[in-house]
Amino acid sequence: MRSIFLISAFAASLLSVPSVRALETFKVYDLFSTFPLDPERWADTERVRLITGDGSVRLMQRTWGTRSSDAGVTAQSWSTNFSNPATINEMKARITVNAIDVKTCASNPAVTESRARIIGGFFNVGTPTPGSQANDVIAQVRLSRASNSSDPAGLLHVQGILSLCVSADCNSASTIGNIVDLGTVKVGAPATVQIQWDQPGKTFHFARSGSTTAAGTVAYAQSDASPPSVLFRQLSTRVTLANCQSAPRVKGMVDAVFDNVYVNQSALP
Repeated sequence: MRSIFLISAFAASLLSVPSVRALETFKVYDLFSTFPLDPERWADTERVRLITGDGSVRLMQRTWGTRSSDAGVTAQSWSTNFSNPATINEMKARITVNAIDVKTCASNPAVTESRARIIGGFFNVGTPTPGSQANDVIAQVRLSRASNSSDPAGLLHVQGILSLCVSADCNSASTIGNIVDLGTVKVGAPATVQIQWDQPGKTFHFARSGSTTAAGTVAYAQSDASPPSVLFRQLSTRVTLANCQSAPRVKGMVDAVFDNVYVNQSALP
């Protein structure tokens, strides 16, 4: 009798279990036939950071702008950082931009831009705030192309720039002195560029060497007694994309290699 009771109880328990939902058939999610990665399907952007095997490091990023509005821009950087930034006051590298893409938004007149660069945060003109780049002074030499450029396709501008961050993320910044024009370079051609900080002389020196040579300096009057809130030295790429809500969203890309990287002797590990 006990076994009959157990069987009856088991049968009753089966009747109380909700029916299992029928399994669905598989459907193709993504064949990766277009690029960048579809933001409707993937939460990530495309990024590459690797040693190429020929004495250079490759940095590539390819991404979409946001649909948050029809005003302003969104910037994304992809970099490799020097491990000893505090000791580096001179940087030199040969940069070759192998591919670059800048697109516009039909409903937002904001300019988009892609670039490759050497860059660093050197000092703060006030009282540093941890985690905020406000009042940090940034120096860079960049190879860039903007969406409103009237230059022939595939031509990049090489510029030395000293900037004062006016926002916590430094997406807003004012230029100190003049932008140093270091000429132009074609996509696929190398440009050797450098930054030197003469702190006693309160001057940054920007230069380009090789088949094309150019140089210029930017002096500053602000106090450089405080370290930057965000201390860094980088080989870097950056895309600045127009936000685009009412028209197809904007995509941007930069693919660059960096080699022959030098720093001041005292900064060697």
